Amino acid sequence: MTTRVDDDRVARIVIDWITGSRGPVAHAVFCADPRVAHTAAALLDDTAVVLMPESAGRVETRALVVPYSGALDEVGDTLHVGGRSVELQHYLAAAYVELIVPTVVRFLDADGWSAFLDDADLARRTGVFSSAVVDPRLRLGDGAVLHAPFATQRPGILHVHGDGQVTAGPQGGVLGEVDDLARILDTPVPRLIAFAGLSPLAALHADVARRPWLGRYLRAAELAGLLGTRGGRRRIDGFGQSSIVDERADANPASDDPFLVETDDGILLADPRTRRRQLLSTEAATVVAAMQTSSTLEFAIERCRAALGITTANARALCAEAGARLGVHVGVSATTAGAPS
Repeated sequence: MTTRVDDDRVARIVIDWITGSRGPVAHAVFCADPRVAHTAAALLDDTAVVLMPESAGRVETRALVVPYSGALDEVGDTLHVGGRSVELQHYLAAAYVELIVPTVVRFLDADGWSAFLDDADLARRTGVFSSAVVDPRLRLGDGAVLHAPFATQRPGILHVHGDGQVTAGPQGGVLGEVDDLARILDTPVPRLIAFAGLSPLAALHADVARRPWLGRYLRAAELAGLLGTRGGRRRIDGFGQSSIVDERADANPASDDPFLVETDDGILLADPRTRRRQLLSTEAATVVAAMQTSSTLEFAIERCRAALGITTANARALCAEAGARLGVHVGVSATTAGAPS
Protein backbone atom coordinates (compact mmCIF):
# COMPACT_ATOMS: atom_id res chain seq x y z
CA MET A 1 0.00 0.00 0.00
CA THR A 2 1.03 3.66 -0.31
CA THR A 3 1.59 5.61 2.89
CA ARG A 4 1.69 9.39 2.55
CA VAL A 5 3.52 11.69 4.92
CA ASP A 6 1.55 14.31 6.83
CA ASP A 7 2.19 17.83 5.51
CA ASP A 8 3.70 19.02 8.79
CA ARG A 9 6.49 16.42 8.45
CA VAL A 10 7.32 17.07 4.82
CA ALA A 11 9.52 20.15 5.40
CA ARG A 12 11.67 18.34 7.98
CA ILE A 13 12.11 15.32 5.73
CA VAL A 14 13.07 17.45 2.74
CA ILE A 15 15.61 19.45 4.79
CA ASP A 16 17.15 16.22 6.12
CA TRP A 17 17.34 14.82 2.59
CA ILE A 18 18.95 17.99 1.22
CA THR A 19 21.53 18.38 3.99
CA GLY A 20 22.34 14.67 4.31
CA SER A 21 21.10 14.43 7.89
CA ARG A 22 19.81 11.05 9.00
CA GLY A 23 16.80 12.53 10.76
CA PRO A 24 14.16 10.26 12.28
CA VAL A 25 14.11 7.84 9.32
CA ALA A 26 16.72 5.26 8.36
CA HIS A 27 16.79 6.01 4.63
CA ALA A 28 15.62 8.78 2.30
CA VAL A 29 15.53 7.67 -1.34
CA PHE A 30 14.97 10.21 -4.12
CA CYS A 31 13.66 8.82 -7.41
CA ALA A 32 14.46 11.15 -10.29
CA ASP A 33 12.20 9.44 -12.84
CA PRO A 34 8.78 7.74 -12.60
CA ARG A 35 10.16 4.78 -14.56
CA VAL A 36 12.33 3.75 -11.60
CA ALA A 37 10.05 4.90 -8.79
CA HIS A 38 7.93 1.75 -8.61
CA THR A 39 10.95 -0.57 -8.56
CA ALA A 40 12.70 1.42 -5.83
CA ALA A 41 9.59 1.89 -3.68
CA ALA A 42 8.75 -1.81 -3.70
CA LEU A 43 12.16 -2.61 -2.17
CA LEU A 44 11.84 -0.20 0.77
CA ASP A 45 10.45 -0.96 4.22
CA ASP A 46 8.66 1.18 6.80
CA THR A 47 11.94 2.72 8.07
CA ALA A 48 12.39 4.62 4.79
CA VAL A 49 11.04 7.68 3.01
CA VAL A 50 10.77 7.71 -0.78
CA LEU A 51 10.55 10.99 -2.69
CA MET A 52 8.95 10.29 -6.06
CA PRO A 53 7.47 12.19 -9.00
CA GLU A 54 3.75 12.83 -8.76
CA SER A 55 3.48 11.36 -12.26
CA ALA A 56 4.47 7.95 -10.88
CA GLY A 57 0.94 7.57 -9.53
CA ARG A 58 0.05 5.08 -6.84
CA VAL A 59 2.84 2.74 -5.74
CA GLU A 60 2.94 -0.34 -3.55
CA THR A 61 5.41 0.25 -0.74
CA ARG A 62 5.77 0.13 3.01
CA ALA A 63 7.86 3.32 2.93
CA LEU A 64 6.51 6.80 3.60
CA VAL A 65 5.81 8.51 0.28
CA VAL A 66 6.61 12.17 -0.42
CA PRO A 67 5.38 13.11 -3.93
CA TYR A 68 7.02 16.01 -5.74
CA SER A 69 6.91 17.83 -9.07
CA GLY A 70 9.66 19.64 -10.91
CA ALA A 71 13.34 18.69 -10.67
CA LEU A 72 16.52 19.45 -8.75
CA ASP A 73 19.23 18.34 -11.18
CA GLU A 74 20.44 21.46 -13.03
CA VAL A 75 21.20 24.99 -11.81
CA GLY A 76 17.93 26.93 -11.64
CA ASP A 77 15.74 23.82 -11.31
CA THR A 78 12.88 24.09 -8.81
CA LEU A 79 11.38 21.23 -6.82
CA HIS A 80 7.81 21.54 -5.54
CA VAL A 81 6.88 19.37 -2.59
CA GLY A 82 4.25 19.62 0.13
CA GLY A 83 3.12 23.06 -1.03
CA ARG A 84 6.68 24.40 -0.82
CA SER A 85 9.37 25.09 -3.40
CA VAL A 86 13.16 24.83 -3.32
CA GLU A 87 15.61 25.92 -6.01
CA LEU A 88 19.04 24.56 -6.91
CA GLN A 89 22.13 26.77 -7.26
CA HIS A 90 25.82 26.11 -7.84
CA TYR A 91 28.04 26.88 -4.85
CA LEU A 92 30.14 29.20 -7.01
CA ALA A 93 27.14 31.40 -7.80
CA ALA A 94 25.16 31.17 -4.58
CA ALA A 95 26.54 34.39 -3.11
CA TYR A 96 25.54 36.40 -6.17
CA VAL A 97 22.03 35.23 -7.13
CA GLU A 98 18.78 36.83 -6.03
CA LEU A 99 17.02 34.50 -3.64
CA ILE A 100 13.31 34.15 -4.34
CA VAL A 101 12.60 30.78 -2.71
CA PRO A 102 14.57 28.64 -0.24
CA THR A 103 17.61 27.36 -2.10
CA VAL A 104 19.79 24.27 -1.93
CA VAL A 105 23.45 24.87 -2.77
CA ARG A 106 25.51 22.03 -4.18
CA PHE A 107 29.12 21.89 -5.31
CA LEU A 108 28.15 20.17 -8.60
CA ASP A 109 31.76 19.90 -9.81
CA ALA A 110 35.39 20.01 -8.69
CA ASP A 111 35.49 23.80 -9.04
CA GLY A 112 32.61 24.17 -6.59
CA TRP A 113 34.28 21.85 -4.08
CA SER A 114 37.57 23.74 -4.40
CA ALA A 115 35.82 27.09 -3.89
CA PHE A 116 34.17 25.73 -0.73
CA LEU A 117 37.53 24.65 0.68
CA ASP A 118 39.05 28.04 -0.17
CA ASP A 119 36.20 29.80 1.64
CA ALA A 120 36.64 27.51 4.65
CA ASP A 121 40.39 28.22 4.78
CA LEU A 122 39.72 31.96 4.57
CA ALA A 123 37.23 31.80 7.44
CA ARG A 124 39.70 29.79 9.51
CA ARG A 125 42.40 32.47 9.03
CA THR A 126 40.34 35.65 9.15
CA GLY A 127 36.89 34.93 10.59
CA VAL A 128 35.21 36.06 7.35
CA PHE A 129 32.49 33.63 6.25
CA SER A 130 31.00 33.21 2.80
CA SER A 131 27.31 34.09 2.52
CA ALA A 132 26.86 30.72 0.79
CA VAL A 133 27.14 29.04 4.20
CA VAL A 134 25.87 31.88 6.41
CA ASP A 135 22.58 32.88 4.75
CA PRO A 136 19.78 30.90 6.48
CA ARG A 137 17.83 30.80 3.21
CA LEU A 138 20.55 28.58 1.74
CA ARG A 139 21.05 24.93 2.60
CA LEU A 140 24.33 23.23 1.72
CA GLY A 141 23.64 19.95 -0.04
CA ASP A 142 24.94 17.00 2.00
CA GLY A 143 26.70 19.40 4.37
CA ALA A 144 25.98 17.10 7.34
CA VAL A 145 28.45 14.61 5.88
CA LEU A 146 31.34 16.88 6.92
CA HIS A 147 30.55 16.48 10.62
CA ALA A 148 31.81 12.88 10.46
CA PRO A 149 33.21 12.41 6.94
CA PHE A 150 35.21 9.26 7.61
CA ALA A 151 32.56 7.44 9.58
CA THR A 152 31.35 4.27 7.86
CA GLN A 153 27.65 3.45 7.97
CA ARG A 154 24.77 2.18 5.90
CA PRO A 155 23.82 4.86 3.38
CA GLY A 156 20.97 7.07 4.54
CA ILE A 157 20.55 9.35 1.51
CA LEU A 158 20.26 7.73 -1.91
CA HIS A 159 19.52 9.09 -5.38
CA VAL A 160 18.01 6.78 -8.01
CA HIS A 161 18.64 8.16 -11.48
CA GLY A 162 16.47 7.68 -14.54
CA ASP A 163 18.83 5.03 -15.95
CA GLY A 164 18.51 2.98 -12.75
CA GLN A 165 21.89 3.90 -11.27
CA VAL A 166 21.93 4.47 -7.51
CA THR A 167 24.33 7.05 -6.08
CA ALA A 168 25.11 8.20 -2.55
CA GLY A 169 23.08 11.38 -2.84
CA PRO A 170 22.81 13.40 -6.06
CA GLN A 171 26.56 14.14 -6.32
CA GLY A 172 27.96 10.99 -4.77
CA GLY A 173 29.63 7.81 -5.95
CA VAL A 174 27.77 5.05 -7.78
CA LEU A 175 26.68 2.26 -5.41
CA GLY A 176 24.87 -0.02 -7.85
CA GLU A 177 21.60 -0.43 -9.74
CA VAL A 178 18.04 0.03 -8.50
CA ASP A 179 17.31 -3.71 -8.67
CA ASP A 180 20.06 -4.19 -6.08
CA LEU A 181 18.68 -1.55 -3.72
CA ALA A 182 18.23 -3.93 -0.78
CA ARG A 183 21.93 -4.85 -0.81
CA ILE A 184 22.96 -1.20 -1.21
CA LEU A 185 20.90 -0.15 1.82
CA ASP A 186 22.55 -2.87 3.92
CA THR A 187 26.17 -2.21 2.88
CA PRO A 188 28.17 0.30 5.00
CA VAL A 189 30.09 2.97 3.08
CA PRO A 190 32.19 5.98 4.14
CA ARG A 191 30.03 9.07 4.52
CA LEU A 192 32.41 11.07 2.34
CA ILE A 193 31.28 9.02 -0.67
CA ALA A 194 28.42 11.53 -0.92
CA PHE A 195 30.92 13.82 -2.70
CA ALA A 196 32.70 11.17 -4.77
CA GLY A 197 31.08 12.42 -7.96
CA LEU A 198 33.13 15.62 -7.62
CA SER A 199 36.63 14.21 -7.17
CA PRO A 200 38.37 10.85 -6.60
CA LEU A 201 37.69 9.57 -3.11
CA ALA A 202 41.39 9.55 -2.21
CA ALA A 203 41.64 13.24 -3.10
CA LEU A 204 38.54 14.02 -1.06
CA HIS A 205 40.06 12.15 1.88
CA ALA A 206 43.21 14.24 1.63
CA ASP A 207 41.27 17.52 1.36
CA VAL A 208 39.18 16.76 4.44
CA ALA A 209 41.95 15.16 6.51
CA ARG A 210 43.89 18.43 6.20
CA ARG A 211 40.86 20.25 7.58
CA PRO A 212 39.48 18.21 10.49
CA TRP A 213 37.60 21.35 11.57
CA LEU A 214 35.23 21.51 8.55
CA GLY A 215 32.23 20.36 10.57
CA ARG A 216 33.02 23.03 13.14
CA TYR A 217 33.27 25.57 10.31
CA LEU A 218 29.73 24.82 9.15
CA ARG A 219 28.41 25.14 12.71
CA ALA A 220 30.26 28.46 13.09
CA ALA A 221 28.76 29.71 9.82
CA GLU A 222 25.31 28.75 11.08
CA LEU A 223 25.99 30.70 14.27
CA ALA A 224 27.20 33.70 12.27
CA GLY A 225 23.89 33.65 10.43
CA LEU A 226 21.94 33.53 13.68
CA LEU A 227 23.93 36.39 15.20
CA GLY A 228 23.62 38.56 12.09
CA THR A 229 25.67 41.65 11.37
CA ARG A 230 23.99 44.18 13.68
CA GLY A 231 25.22 45.21 17.09
CA GLY A 232 28.91 45.65 16.34
CA ARG A 233 31.69 43.10 16.59
CA ARG A 234 31.00 39.37 16.27
CA ARG A 235 34.20 37.31 16.27
CA ILE A 236 33.92 33.54 16.66
CA ASP A 237 36.71 31.75 18.48
CA GLY A 238 38.80 29.48 16.28
CA PHE A 239 38.15 31.56 13.19
CA GLY A 240 40.66 34.37 13.00
CA GLN A 241 41.18 34.57 16.75
CA SER A 242 41.53 32.53 19.95
CA SER A 243 40.76 33.19 23.59
CA ILE A 244 43.95 31.39 24.59
CA VAL A 245 47.18 32.42 22.90
CA ASP A 246 49.70 29.93 24.27
CA GLU A 247 50.06 28.23 20.84
CA ARG A 248 49.98 24.80 22.50
CA ALA A 249 46.67 23.57 21.09
CA ASP A 250 46.77 19.92 20.02
CA ALA A 251 43.07 19.43 19.24
CA ASN A 252 40.08 20.96 17.50
CA PRO A 253 36.78 21.59 19.28
CA ALA A 254 34.07 19.02 18.60
CA SER A 255 31.67 20.21 15.90
CA ASP A 256 28.71 20.54 18.24
CA ASP A 257 30.46 22.10 21.23
CA PRO A 258 29.33 25.66 22.15
CA PHE A 259 31.21 28.61 20.64
CA LEU A 260 33.04 31.51 22.24
CA VAL A 261 32.00 34.75 20.53
CA GLU A 262 33.75 38.06 21.19
CA THR A 263 31.25 40.95 21.08
CA ASP A 264 31.23 44.61 22.06
CA ASP A 265 29.42 43.61 25.26
CA GLY A 266 31.88 40.90 26.23
CA ILE A 267 32.51 37.24 25.46
CA LEU A 268 29.47 35.07 24.81
CA LEU A 269 29.24 31.30 25.03
CA ALA A 270 26.72 30.46 22.28
CA ASP A 271 25.20 27.14 21.31
CA PRO A 272 23.69 27.19 17.77
CA ARG A 273 21.69 24.04 18.48
CA THR A 274 19.81 25.35 21.53
CA ARG A 275 20.38 29.07 20.72
CA ARG A 276 21.33 29.63 24.35
CA ARG A 277 23.88 32.36 25.07
CA GLN A 278 25.59 33.54 28.23
CA LEU A 279 28.25 36.09 29.08
CA LEU A 280 31.59 34.82 30.38
CA SER A 281 34.50 36.47 32.08
CA THR A 282 37.84 36.59 30.28
CA GLU A 283 39.16 33.94 32.67
CA ALA A 284 36.21 31.62 32.01
CA ALA A 285 36.69 32.05 28.26
CA THR A 286 40.33 31.05 28.66
CA VAL A 287 39.28 27.87 30.45
CA VAL A 288 36.74 27.02 27.75
CA ALA A 289 39.25 27.64 24.96
CA ALA A 290 41.90 25.55 26.70
CA MET A 291 39.52 22.63 27.14
CA GLN A 292 38.17 22.73 23.59
CA THR A 293 41.65 22.83 22.01
CA SER A 294 43.28 20.21 24.26
CA SER A 295 43.14 16.50 23.49
CA THR A 296 43.04 15.45 27.17
CA LEU A 297 41.67 16.93 30.36
CA GLU A 298 45.09 16.81 32.04
CA PHE A 299 46.63 18.85 29.23
CA ALA A 300 43.77 21.37 29.43
CA ILE A 301 44.36 21.71 33.19
CA GLU A 302 48.06 22.35 32.65
CA ARG A 303 47.35 24.99 29.98
CA CYS A 304 44.84 26.73 32.26
CA ARG A 305 47.32 26.71 35.12
CA ALA A 306 49.98 28.34 32.96
CA ALA A 307 47.69 30.82 31.20
CA LEU A 308 45.95 32.05 34.36
CA GLY A 309 48.87 31.75 36.78
CA ILE A 310 46.92 29.59 39.25
CA THR A 311 47.52 26.31 41.05
CA THR A 312 46.88 22.96 39.43
CA ALA A 313 44.09 22.30 41.94
CA ASN A 314 42.32 25.53 41.03
CA ALA A 315 42.78 24.86 37.31
CA ARG A 316 41.29 21.39 37.76
CA ALA A 317 38.28 22.86 39.58
CA LEU A 318 37.70 25.44 36.84
CA CYS A 319 37.84 22.82 34.10
CA ALA A 320 35.41 20.60 35.99
CA GLU A 321 33.04 23.53 36.41
CA ALA A 322 33.25 24.40 32.71
CA GLY A 323 32.32 20.86 31.79
CA ALA A 324 29.48 20.57 34.28
CA ARG A 325 27.92 24.03 34.01
CA LEU A 326 28.80 25.16 30.49
CA GLY A 327 28.64 21.86 28.62
CA VAL A 328 32.08 22.11 27.03
CA HIS A 329 34.39 19.18 26.36
CA VAL A 330 37.99 18.47 25.51
CA GLY A 331 38.71 18.57 21.79
CA VAL A 332 39.41 15.97 19.14
CA SER A 333 43.11 15.36 18.51
CA ALA A 334 44.28 17.43 15.54
CA THR A 335 46.68 14.64 14.48
CA THR A 336 44.13 11.80 14.39
CA ALA A 337 40.73 13.41 13.88
CA GLY A 338 38.97 11.99 10.90
CA ALA A 339 41.95 10.05 9.61
CA PRO A 340 40.63 7.36 7.26
CA SER A 341 41.63 3.78 7.91
